[in-house]
Amino acid sequence: MVARTRMKPKKYVAFEKIYEPVVRPDGSILFETYGEDLQRVMQTDHDRIWTLVDCDGDLFITAGYHLVNRMNYIITNHAWRDSRLCYSY
Repeated sequence: MVARTRMKPKKYVAFEKIYEPVVRPDGSILFETYGEDLQRVMQTDHDRIWTLVDCDGDLFITAGYHLVNRMNYIITNHAWRDSRLCYSY
């Protein structure tokens, strides 16, 4: 088994520019981890889902749907191509 390491986190500004997060009617880009928000996330193509995670008090946006340390989900207009992508939030 080959270990896959995450890439060094990039800046949020780059994430926003490249992937264009979907803006909700309330102006937020964050989707909750339950209810109607989660249903919307689960109906989205997997390569347009990102997870906001808490890592020892620092927040990161990681490519894909994750459960561990998740805070919220983000849906983007453009797909990611590498599941190791990570951005600081």
